[in-house]
Amino acid sequence: MKLLVIDIGNTRTKWALADSGGKLSEVTTCFNADIATSSLPQDAVKTQKVIIANVAAESVAHQITQLLQALGKEFHFVTAKVQACGVMNGYQKPHTLGADRWAALVAAWHIYHQAVIVVNAGTAITIDALIEDTTNDSSGENGLFLGGTIMPGLRLMHESLSHHAAQLNMTSGSMDVFPANTQDAMQTGCLNAVAGAIHLMLERLERQCGSAPKLVMSGGDAHKIAQALNLDAKQVIIIENLVLQGLVLLEKEF
Repeated sequence: MKLLVIDIGNTRTKWALADSGGKLSEVTTCFNADIATSSLPQDAVKTQKVIIANVAAESVAHQITQLLQALGKEFHFVTAKVQACGVMNGYQKPHTLGADRWAALVAAWHIYHQAVIVVNAGTAITIDALIEDTTNDSSGENGLFLGGTIMPGLRLMHESLSHHAAQLNMTSGSMDVFPANTQDAMQTGCLNAVAGAIHLMLERLERQCGSAPKLVMSGGDAHKIAQALNLDAKQVIIIENLVLQGLVLLEKEF
């Protein structure tokens, strides 16, 4: 039986079918406003079970719910738990952690089983820390999510500057070490802000666990941010559709 996994982000929705081995088919993306006219209903017909991560408005979740109910499909919306798939959730209120962040953490631990910073670079950018869980003598088998940060994505940063600073506009610029025009200064400033936040989290986690952690990145701006980090290529791993991979794993929880 094929599984349909859906990642509803703040701006776009991604989905893919997964076979019995967990391998994803080609991923399809559309703007949230275009779900009704997308190929999602046709893909939903091909499966009996659907797993969903939603961080968008409830109206989007309601639209997906109506669509799947009309097709008679079994579906589940993921919520973060205290523990799932070998990962302990260190959030003060575990259920308040975003479903997309939870799925990405589960996927990252399943792939690496070591200390890792997980970055989702979309409308918002999340930077999360994951280490081996040694609290219950798990011998490194389980992961522990320590916590993480949320900051505006690159586009939101640009829009904020454009809307609140009269002499700045949205014209695209380029990354430069010493920007010599306003457009490049905006682009570089936004990228430096994200890169600095990631470097800081890497340093903190290295102090915590005693070794350099992996850096796993996903999301629409992952490649752009990775270039700005100036790190060893071996330390930075970009994994497309990390959230969808995590949803495949979390299907076992339902």
